[in-house]
Amino acid sequence: MGQRRWKIGELAAATGLTVRALRHFDDIGLLCPAGRSPAGHRWYTDDDVRRLYRIVALRQLGIPLSEIVQSLDGDVGTFEAVVRAQLAHVDQHLRWQRQLRYRLGALLRAVEQSAEPAIDELLEAMENMMDRSHFTPNQLARAKQRHQEPGFARRFAEWQVRCAALAEQLRVHLAEGTDPADPAVQALATRWQTLMDELTEGDRATLSSVYARIEAKGAEAATRGALPGEVWDYLRLALVVGYGS
Repeated sequence: MGQRRWKIGELAAATGLTVRALRHFDDIGLLCPAGRSPAGHRWYTDDDVRRLYRIVALRQLGIPLSEIVQSLDGDVGTFEAVVRAQLAHVDQHLRWQRQLRYRLGALLRAVEQSAEPAIDELLEAMENMMDRSHFTPNQLARAKQRHQEPGFARRFAEWQVRCAALAEQLRVHLAEGTDPADPAVQALATRWQTLMDELTEGDRATLSSVYARIEAKGAEAATRGALPGEVWDYLRLALVVGYGS
């Protein structure tokens, strides 16, 4: 039985991407359709969908399109290394979750026995319930160090203002129905990437942790109201398209 085939509009509808984005991927050699109809229309196959999944997955980790091309078309080990790194990150999160579960279990047993939990137990549980579910100990240590640097509070406040202003501009485009691949939206996505580079000091592992926190807590809660959920969904699609990368 032959592979299923999708027209470009069908694939766009099935994935949530835009036709414009898929055409761009074709133009830069990132995702070239397996064939074309006699009329010249693009046809995509199962193999193309598998490749598109890899593209979207890598893009959401903050990897530029140029590096994704090298990863997919070059040494298979490059893609494997990315997956292994992300898997290690997830495994670390699972270890923290198990540790938190153990401490919560101890607190519950104390409550059931009508005993007052020790202060140290409460402190340890609260520490584990904080951002340790998304950030590594090294990332948290670096964040604490930055918070103690002179002028950091002012710089962070300025960053929040810029983030909120950027979110408002994205909200306008979202309300107007602008394609996420539109150059104006892509320019805003590039500015967002600059803001995130400043926040994470250009560290991709930390960026991945930040995005994991946004996904887990919700954009509005994770950014303290600076980035509404619907705007984050729109921005995320613009980042996946990634014209400016």
